[in-house]
Amino acid sequence: MSHKKHNKKFPYKRYIKLFLTYFVLFTALSGMIDYYADMIFNFLYFIVFSAVVALVVAYAHIKGGKKGHIDEVSNEIF
Repeated sequence: MSHKKHNKKFPYKRYIKLFLTYFVLFTALSGMIDYYADMIFNFLYFIVFSAVVALVVAYAHIKGGKKGHIDEVSNEIF
């Protein structure tokens, strides 16, 4: 019985595209929230929060294995 390892390379190019798409989306949404909250928060916090969430969500999306509409959008944009 031979055990074959699945040496799939991590799709970094797809990950970067998804990260940038999610980052733009989350930053835009955060900007709208901050605008309607009369800009009481420092926008830098929203950018850092958006980057962290985008990293996690893009990684989870890749590990999920399914390609969705966000993949089509990221391919069209980038």
